[in-house]
Amino acid sequence: MATRRQFLQLLGLGLTAGAAGFQVAAPPAFVSPFRESSLGTLKIALLADSHLPEDGGECGPARQLAAAVAEINALCPPADLVFVAGDLTADGTAGALSLGKQILAALQTPVWVLPGEQDFLSGSSSLWEGFFGADRFSFTHQGVHFVGFTPTIHNPADSAHVFHLTPALHGWLARELRQSAPETPLCLISHAPPYRLFQPWDWWTEGAEALYELLAQRREVFLLHGHVHQNITLHHQNLIFQGLRATAWPLPDVRLGCTTGRPSPEGTGRIGCGWMLLTINASGTGILTDQVWGV
Repeated sequence: MATRRQFLQLLGLGLTAGAAGFQVAAPPAFVSPFRESSLGTLKIALLADSHLPEDGGECGPARQLAAAVAEINALCPPADLVFVAGDLTADGTAGALSLGKQILAALQTPVWVLPGEQDFLSGSSSLWEGFFGADRFSFTHQGVHFVGFTPTIHNPADSAHVFHLTPALHGWLARELRQSAPETPLCLISHAPPYRLFQPWDWWTEGAEALYELLAQRREVFLLHGHVHQNITLHHQNLIFQGLRATAWPLPDVRLGCTTGRPSPEGTGRIGCGWMLLTINASGTGILTDQVWGV
């Protein structure tokens, strides 16, 4: 297993997107985790970090999530699956969760929603489960194994959140991964980035190396995650980590230099926000398209 120093040295810089407002597709060599020629064309829409507030139906985050939903519905041919990678809400209250469910209900495609740390700020996972069900899933669709999980715990000492791959979650992942053969295309979805990169902004999951050990015998694995509010791609051995854009507001790429404090989201608007589309064509090549908003 690589040390943290070795891991950071192996993290490759992601492809820089082109001008805002255009769909920027990465070349197949950049994102090609699926190589099974038996796969049919599969379109996967990816959303993250909407940060909907309580009673905020007319606010910017709500309008922007609704715009993303409308754009996904307009896809032709339509998307096969939609995943929401956490922080649907700003505070996890019933009003915010209800608003999120109402907006997502307009999707004309099956959707799976994972919670982020903001969705549990109300203090109980049972409230989330009442709206969206379990905080994890595992299923196979058109020959691809999809696994969604939430490596989030809360520190009761200071009410701060940290991300951690707990032994219980590790055991669940090990059991689910045994359900598919090593050559089966595999796509993991989470809110927290499953690596340790920048602790001040919680771009950091303790115990992530244990996940890499579980995936060591697989072919290339695609790990989609929210939280970073940015199209950021990192590579480590057979693993491709893909950060998703937020629909609420963007964040800088910490690899380019930043302060320890997070920038304020106020006044950022739609620029740099959006959603992402993963298309797996009939030959088994995955192509990631960045749906970034310029205005």
